[in-house]
Amino acid sequence: MKTAEVDLQQPGGFQSSREKSRVNYIRLACWVVLVSLALLELWSGRYYTDPDGISYLDMSDTFLRHNWHLLINPYWSPMYPFLLGVATWLLRPSAYWEFVVVHFVNFLVFFAMLAAFEILLREVMQLAAEKREDEEAGSIIPLPPWMWQMLGYSLFAWSAFVMINGIRKVSPDSLVATFVYLDAALLLRMRRRGLVLKLCLILGITLGLGYIAKAILFPMAFVFMVVALVLGYGLRKKTAPLALTLLVFVALAAPLFLNISRVVGRPSFGEVGSINYAWFVDGEEALHFYSALPARYLKHPIPLIHKNPNVFEFDEAMKPTYALWFDPAYWNAGVKPRFEVKGQLRVLSQSLTDFYAHLVLPMWGLIAGFLILLLMSPDLPFRLKDIAKAWVLILPGVVGLSLYALVLVQERYIAPFAVLIWLGLFSGIRIRKSQESARLGAVTTLVVAGSLMVLTLQFVVFHLVEPLHILQGRGGMYYRVAESLNKAGLQPGDSVAIIGSGWDGMFWARLARAQIVAQIIPEDADGFWRADSGTRADVFAAMARTGAKAVVTESAPPSAAAANWQWTGVEHYYVHFLASMGAHDGG
Repeated sequence: MKTAEVDLQQPGGFQSSREKSRVNYIRLACWVVLVSLALLELWSGRYYTDPDGISYLDMSDTFLRHNWHLLINPYWSPMYPFLLGVATWLLRPSAYWEFVVVHFVNFLVFFAMLAAFEILLREVMQLAAEKREDEEAGSIIPLPPWMWQMLGYSLFAWSAFVMINGIRKVSPDSLVATFVYLDAALLLRMRRRGLVLKLCLILGITLGLGYIAKAILFPMAFVFMVVALVLGYGLRKKTAPLALTLLVFVALAAPLFLNISRVVGRPSFGEVGSINYAWFVDGEEALHFYSALPARYLKHPIPLIHKNPNVFEFDEAMKPTYALWFDPAYWNAGVKPRFEVKGQLRVLSQSLTDFYAHLVLPMWGLIAGFLILLLMSPDLPFRLKDIAKAWVLILPGVVGLSLYALVLVQERYIAPFAVLIWLGLFSGIRIRKSQESARLGAVTTLVVAGSLMVLTLQFVVFHLVEPLHILQGRGGMYYRVAESLNKAGLQPGDSVAIIGSGWDGMFWARLARAQIVAQIIPEDADGFWRADSGTRADVFAAMARTGAKAVVTESAPPSAAAANWQWTGVEHYYVHFLASMGAHDGG
């Protein structure tokens, strides 16, 4: 088998000048469509975030406060909040423009992801263009470059906008995809050129930065390095280049690894995997620390500052919006994941269901197109061998899916690994060089690519027509709550107590630049309202001792307890300022 590099841009490869122009036009058209879709997503989701996004924004504040050490969080990775912090420092947005800036950062990351995919796609096309010993001279050819572009960019569009939701979602998943695509592209280039020092140096950099982007890429780094090890020829020739890769990776990863290990008190590259394993496999309650009788193994149970109704206090020196979700590793310290066959089988069964829901049902057109192209390929056994030779892509993709299958499968987690598998599968497709075969292949490719692109466009347009009902600009509920609280006297930097859900409270508190330091959870809210005036006064006093300036409730107080509560003018939100209460005010 010949593995020499094929020049895709010259007739000596398999492109004529006319084909070269077609490829350039298709590339330009695809980029224009993808960027346009990204701009649509940017506009439709410019005010959207979720609880994870609030925590990333809280981490980004450390950039402005020069508290660099606070970027080390065992649960959340530092690269994405660092980028948010840089953008915030440069643009200095108000609370109402902060989320727009965040989505603009997502738009820039999308560009990086698209560029990385372009590099990967070109490498895959080189892999597909390699001549095989079993092929008759010129009678059997791979998919033409323009077909590859249609398939590749359509697959990228589906993964980026539907699976990752990378413009709208305030998360580092687009960064993860960027580094996965770069790592895979480097492996394919090593397959052609060998383990040259330059490529090994770049691979070490991308692997190290990938770990800083998200913890899952720490174990995946060793998978990519093992693939690189197998690619080389001769142990002695491979030692120095791969030693360089490992050295650079360790140099970049070690500071984060050592600092996380110092924080948690044992070797750890990140706690998100073990915590999620305990939650989703072992059945630990994600918010089990709300219990008045916390588990004995918890190292940091939340202080219970009042009983019946239960009032919990949680404060941190950094003053995050909602401490419980800012540092889940701290509040779950002492929780140890344990392997149980029954629980693991249950999760694996659910993961298979999720794979079917995310990768089979929505991709039926892609699967059908692949099978048609595979079956029409001449000499099917050889085509299967060709697909097997794409193991450089397929193996990391399968390992990535498997790691998530053990704990939790979500579309945005598995998207880049699914893309690697699909690219590997299509790289083995061959068609017979005849007018009929070429026409069938072209029609199949256009139908599959068009279907994926249309579905992606429908998904994006749907969000324009029916935007998500969180943080809808100045007219959104949480914006109006924050504005009302600020006008009523709550100042940026003030602490508040809440009666209700912390997940909802995170949104208006972040916009009001307030910190939630005490809480009565929704399950105990009725007990608070039914309590006598003396008990309510004791609750207010306990909350005041935490430093809270006000108490905000997300449900209207009953008439018997409504004194001294101010309606915010928004839905069912009321506020009670603790500074104004008397010694035994029953309001």
